[in-house]
Amino acid sequence: MRYLRLAQVMLIGAIFCLGAVAGAEDKPAFNLNWYGALQLDGSFDQNLTSNGNFSMWVEPQAVDESDRQFNMTANATRLGIIANNTNRNNFIINGKLEFDLYAGSFGPEIQENNPMLQLRHAFFTIERDNLKLIAGQTNDLVSPLNPATLNYAALWGCGNIGYRRPQVAMAYNFIPNENTNVTMAAGFFRTIGSDLTPTFSLAAGESRDVSDDGTDAGIPSLQALVDINQRMESGNILRLGISGLYGKLKAETNLGNSENYENWAVVTHMSLTMAAGYGASGEFFVGSNLNSYLGSILNDSRIDGIKTSGGWVSAWVQPEEQFRMNAGVGIDDPDEGDFPGGRTQNRCIFANVSYAFIPEVTMGFEVSHWETRYSGNERMENVRAQTSISMNF
Repeated sequence: MRYLRLAQVMLIGAIFCLGAVAGAEDKPAFNLNWYGALQLDGSFDQNLTSNGNFSMWVEPQAVDESDRQFNMTANATRLGIIANNTNRNNFIINGKLEFDLYAGSFGPEIQENNPMLQLRHAFFTIERDNLKLIAGQTNDLVSPLNPATLNYAALWGCGNIGYRRPQVAMAYNFIPNENTNVTMAAGFFRTIGSDLTPTFSLAAGESRDVSDDGTDAGIPSLQALVDINQRMESGNILRLGISGLYGKLKAETNLGNSENYENWAVVTHMSLTMAAGYGASGEFFVGSNLNSYLGSILNDSRIDGIKTSGGWVSAWVQPEEQFRMNAGVGIDDPDEGDFPGGRTQNRCIFANVSYAFIPEVTMGFEVSHWETRYSGNERMENVRAQTSISMNF
């Protein structure tokens, strides 16, 4: 493990050194800009949660009704580099590489003071006129908004779906007038699944094949997005749209037998930014087998599907440039009849405040209340208090 970390550090160092050398030469003609944030998060939980450093749901309490937890981490620290070329043969080319320290965050063998690099973004875009090609790993097209939480998991498993994955997508930007901007995008995405056992009767010695059902399907998933931004005469900005995904997966056995299943989702999103310094945003989704998209409260997928619905709503106010307050609620509600047992509903209410002492340093405080229901109507609750301080560069 020690040598793996050393190799990762050496690789990242080599990438950025080469980037710096490339930026100092005339060819290729890219501008390279470092960015990042050094961040420390501390949190107190009334009861045990899914991770500790961040919360996605409340775990069942095996012994004590109240299992208090305190966590402190620098894992949300990020480091990235942006490469851009303003115009090369009438094409605009940009690239982005970004890491944080949350790799292996669910692995008990990873010590808190020895985190591992996690690749967040590694992609480039090529633009010409109103068309843009996106290739590499970056955010899903589906569910394009995020609530402003201090909690690293921004209501994942609790109303907010979508993550990052390898993709190739095309976006078209349509501007019917100076106040309206319409983006339409679609693409092929890596299908990431688990390894399910087919539901038919297995022969003697037959078992699942121990490989990702998304890979076994042999085809990528599809995602699409329509996003509309409308600036009003008052200066207010309304954003709304719809997005969706569809993927096929295949549960195979070691004897070559298989069973097909699918995941899908439809998401609507909306945000309103008022010129007076406040606004609101939210999303609503329905779908099935969404654990790899951080939906269904991350319950394992089922060949017959786990139907789920949920969403989140958040409001914010910014009375001064350096001061901002946010509050919101999220819920994920999978159909309990579609799976034998597990997390059946997850809700969170949060409120936070952040203040920038100087433009580079921001401190925040957040309080959230979590309620997770389990099969048999067992209900677990948690109050979480979290602080965060970051230096951006």
